[in-house]
Amino acid sequence: MRICMLYSSEGHLNFVNNLCNVCDVCDYCTNCRPLSLNFSSNLYGIFHISSNLPQFVEGPQAYLPQIPECDIVIALQIHPDLLLELPTYLLQSHVKALIVPADAPDWLRPGLRKQLEETLEELSMEYTFPKPYCSLECDERHPSINQFISQFRIGSPVIEVELKRDSIHHAKCARSAPCGSTWYICEKLKNVCIDDVIESVAAAHHSYPCNASMVQDPEVKDTLLHKAGYIVREAVLRALEEEAP
Repeated sequence: MRICMLYSSEGHLNFVNNLCNVCDVCDYCTNCRPLSLNFSSNLYGIFHISSNLPQFVEGPQAYLPQIPECDIVIALQIHPDLLLELPTYLLQSHVKALIVPADAPDWLRPGLRKQLEETLEELSMEYTFPKPYCSLECDERHPSINQFISQFRIGSPVIEVELKRDSIHHAKCARSAPCGSTWYICEKLKNVCIDDVIESVAAAHHSYPCNASMVQDPEVKDTLLHKAGYIVREAVLRALEEEAP
């Protein structure tokens, strides 16, 4: 599967590094990620889009890079006018699906999201707008995105645990949040008493540089940082339920 990524901030490179199995944001290194998670050969293009653009952009195609033929494009915090132009622009590259995450309220406003959705439906191009990015889930409406989630093992976290007595003996990251935080959280859960799991998950999540915003989101009625924390907490609780006798 061939991936291209458009980004506008250095902070977005966490998502690139996770796909390439590069961990430079964690001081608690136990080499927890298997070498097989290096998907750098699947990245056909990583393009920086300037965030220093006028409020209204005329001729947005002039600001978009030459996208090679690929299966999926991920657009991270791109100017609204460029984002609206993107679906039609991607047709020449035979792109099957567009992923537009929202890790902050201003990444993808509801009105813009609705316009994008209508355009993508007209073009029969698969799409998803995970908010935050770690809420990305499989859906029968987008088989190519499902393949992306399965092949690269990223999306909404999936965790497996092994219990011994009243503690987590081992925690395995079966699918990581796109930023890679789930690997770190699993390492921090080892030997944690079951009664302390929720507190330990929260502490580990806040220790890792999560990309989700601390700004109150009017749609979610909470911060996306908190929502990301709830998502990984639920993943751990599901793992405990599945392992419990």
